[in-house]
Amino acid sequence: MPARFATLPFASRLHRALAWVALVVLVAWTLSGFLHPLMGLLAPMPVQRSLPSTAVAPDGLVGGLPAVLRESDGAAVVRTVPGPGGALWQLTMPDGERRYHHMDGSPWPGSDRDYARWLAGWYLGEERAIQSIERVDRFSADYPWVNRLLPVWAVSFEGDDGLIAYVHTETGVLASLSDARRRWMQAGFRQVHTLAFLGAFDPLRRTVVASAMTVLLLIGAAGLVLWWGRSASSKVPPSRRWHRRLALWAGLPLLGMASSGLIHALWKAGDAPDRGLSLPPALVVPPKEFDVARLAQALTPSDGEAAWSQASVATLPDGRAVLVLRQPLAPGWGVPVPEARVVDLASGTNVAKGEHALASAASARHGVAGETLRRVTRFGPEYDFRNRRLPAWIATTADGRRIAFDPDTAQRLDAMSATAVAEAWVFSIVHKWQPLAGLLGSPGRRDALQVAVLALGLVLAGLGIALRLRRRTVPNSVSP
Repeated sequence: MPARFATLPFASRLHRALAWVALVVLVAWTLSGFLHPLMGLLAPMPVQRSLPSTAVAPDGLVGGLPAVLRESDGAAVVRTVPGPGGALWQLTMPDGERRYHHMDGSPWPGSDRDYARWLAGWYLGEERAIQSIERVDRFSADYPWVNRLLPVWAVSFEGDDGLIAYVHTETGVLASLSDARRRWMQAGFRQVHTLAFLGAFDPLRRTVVASAMTVLLLIGAAGLVLWWGRSASSKVPPSRRWHRRLALWAGLPLLGMASSGLIHALWKAGDAPDRGLSLPPALVVPPKEFDVARLAQALTPSDGEAAWSQASVATLPDGRAVLVLRQPLAPGWGVPVPEARVVDLASGTNVAKGEHALASAASARHGVAGETLRRVTRFGPEYDFRNRRLPAWIATTADGRRIAFDPDTAQRLDAMSATAVAEAWVFSIVHKWQPLAGLLGSPGRRDALQVAVLALGLVLAGLGIALRLRRRTVPNSVSP
């Protein structure tokens, strides 16, 4: 018997034996998978998608800097942020507490809660009564780990829609915006697609998910063997012809999703306990006087603009205190991210290769060698967009771990093992079809294509079950 036909009887029996189990798995997995793009399409949208542009003038920076540095003792991060009336100095303590000062160094009368209230109002662009504001220090079902940022403030608004804005005051990011409908969809996705209700028994959860994906892979592989081993015929019923036609258009993509889902469940890369944002130790700024006039001259932008968009206080590996200055970025994805200007506070001179020196200092403050540092200016599987900050610098450890740092504030942004990076690439390309977002022009079009393929997968399964039932009623019919 030719090799092409040798496995047909076994493949046919396996295909039939797994039909009903595979149908249950595919329906549950596909219908819950629909919820993911729907959450994006039906989620409440902010009126503003980014922070207001804030001009930080050199004179204003220098004028209040001495007072801010005197108040910064014990702070982990010292930086400027947009505020209700213009730029503010923000001091983040190692425990996550945040304090605010005007640019002249005087205390801002509001608290971090008040700043969160202003941020939420800015993003929503409307005067809407606030029901409550609560600090969130840990991830939960309503604010899952994929959002990465902690601590955040949950700003709940009055109204029947149950609107909640999660704002991260240190970066000014709207970390998440949800309403009752989105939370129901999110809960459905988590409970059915990832079996989150088994979270207390995680080995069991991963075993069930892996078993379900294995069933889909086995029935898909058997179906492909049958597709390859049996030639097409015009004499078979239309349902069988369409089942065969959809086998490649829907079956192969579904096999790719199932295999990457299996790898994701086994490797569990997204749940590593040491991933995510981590503050550095307290910033130590040497108590030195500096020449205000000379420093103000050094801070003058060279591009003819009158101000910077952001400033941060940092230290270099040799202990020197510096001011890190950022230019405004043009709107849109993929724009160049210029290097920061780094100015020595004591001498008022620019630091050569200042951003690299900052990244070295950040890696040293976290106990990571900086010999392998490289700059990242776009998001991808190795550095997810949920980390929210660009540019970042990544150091690779001896065991292959990638540690991402924010050069301006020395914060650790993410940590991934070599296997987690490999799994992230597979999941991004095979499961989420991330490259298609760029090729098709938008993530929405990519999501629409995925929904269409998942729908075809249900049609494929329905035709297969119809053929299975037909074989029971017509004993002489050919098995699928």
